[in-house]
Parts: sequence; C-alpha cells; structure tokens
Amino acid sequence: MRLSEYITSQLPEGAVVDFIFYEDFDGDGDKEAVIGVTRFAPFPPDSAVMIVKAGKNGEIGHDWFMFRESPPGCELPGVIDSAAAADTDGDGLKEAVISRVFGHRHEIDISVIDWEGSVPHQAWYSGRTFFHGSLEVADTDGDGTAEIVVEFGTQDGHEVISAEEACYHVRESMVYKWNGKSYGARPRSVEMPYASFNTAVRFLAAIWKRDYEKAYSMVMIPPFSGLDGLDDSSLPAFKDYIIKKVMPALSRNIEKGKLLPAEPYDTCCHFSGPEDDFTVELAKTGDGVKISGIVITKRRE
Repeated sequence: MRLSEYITSQLPEGAVVDFIFYEDFDGDGDKEAVIGVTRFAPFPPDSAVMIVKAGKNGEIGHDWFMFRESPPGCELPGVIDSAAAADTDGDGLKEAVISRVFGHRHEIDISVIDWEGSVPHQAWYSGRTFFHGSLEVADTDGDGTAEIVVEFGTQDGHEVISAEEACYHVRESMVYKWNGKSYGARPRSVEMPYASFNTAVRFLAAIWKRDYEKAYSMVMIPPFSGLDGLDDSSLPAFKDYIIKKVMPALSRNIEKGKLLPAEPYDTCCHFSGPEDDFTVELAKTGDGVKISGIVITKRRE
C-alpha cells in the first residue's frame, strides 16, 4: 500500500488535513510523515497529529499524538491554526511546532513535538494563549538555530480606539529561544506596518491622557506642526499646537464613541470617529517610527 493510501485509510470520518511534514525527525535516517488533522464531526471539532512511518520491510504504521493540555478557561478543544518544522533546540534535527486556535477571539497556544529515540512527545507547551496570535518559526539572531516567534494583540490604547474583537489591535511580539533546558522568552519588536500602527495608537492615547511629553517624544518637528515648527520646535509650542488643532476634534469624537481603526500601512494609519476621520502620518527613522503629521477631516454624512 502506498503511504498516501495508508494515511487516507486511517483518517477518522469528517477529518481534514491541516499540514504535512515529511522529514527525519528522530534521526534514524528514515523520514516520518507528520500530519496535522482536524476532525469536524462530531461537533465540537478537535485536532491531533498523526505520525506515520514505513518500516524496512515496507510495512507502514502510525501513532497519534494527542494534545495533552488546553489553556485555562478554554472549555472547548482547540483546532490547528499553524505549524512549522524546524530545528529549534540546536540538536540538528527538526521539531514540529504547532499552534492551535481557540474561539472567535483567535486565542492561540503553542506546542513543540520532539522525539526521544523513535518516541514523539510534547517537549514544550506555551502554558498560555495569545490574543489574535500568529506563529512564525525563524532564525532571528543568525546563530543557525530557529526560534519560535509569536505576535499577538493587546488592549493598549483602549481609551481611544475600539477594543472590539473584530478591530485591529496594538500588537506585541515575543521570541522563545532554546536555553538548553527549555524555551526562554524575550520581547521582540513587531514588524511594519504594526510598528507604525502601535506608534499611532500610543500617540493618540498620549494626547488623550494629556501626556504631552510622551506625545512630543514621538513626533518629528518641524514636519508635524508644519512651517510653524521652523520658528519654534519646543515642547510648549507642540503642546499649544495639540490643544488648539487636535484636542477639540479628538474630544468631540471620543465623547461620542471610540475611534475605529482601519487596516494599517507603513506610512499612515487611519481612524474613524463618529464625526471626524483621523489620518496619522508616519516615517521610519534611525530611532524607529515617528509621527510626521496628523490630518483631521470631517466625515461625510
């Protein structure tokens, strides 16, 4: 029997294949087929990993890897969201890194499957979920070993922008790197365009909180305040500009409802209020992303 025919014969009814890796995960010189499977019937759906191997005499066998843990507060099982095969612990062999998604908030957790001899096991579990999370596996520091990178949403800026689940959120990133015993976490800067989006939201929040020093540190002057910035680029001049030209519009909109963010771009981020639209203009500098301007326009009826 061909490998594909064997796998098809062993799949449960109502199952779909989420990913397929064909690598020598256990280091014995022969490849294993590692297949993510989600079973949609009966409801609710759940996921598992099928590990298939052909023997020297042509016989084919398989094991099921069942996810042992679910994050606190998640009553329903998760389904596979993303996966990667990469050497994340520096032993020269690849591991399977898998994220599952839970509920409509797109909360993900992360599991790593490794092999002890020919036996697969869960080598690491994130122990938490990541709101609106996404998984990537890449060698971020150039040492030849891949790291687990997760990006996720936060509630930052909720005083100004809508925190509804369907809206865009400020995003943060973490890198999980093998330290010889486990995967230690460290923060990582998010990539564009969310570096711009994060800056735009935090700038609007700083204005709303009257934290003018923080807002001032985020802008480029003179571009932000136009030609006036050529004559006076001081904090008091910036504060006066914000109070006269930005705060009235921000106040009348937030008093009636929070701003709704649109899809972010590297150079501008758009927010819609009940009465006005706000476009925050940005530029990438050697110090990161800076605010180069803000355009406020009355919404059309």
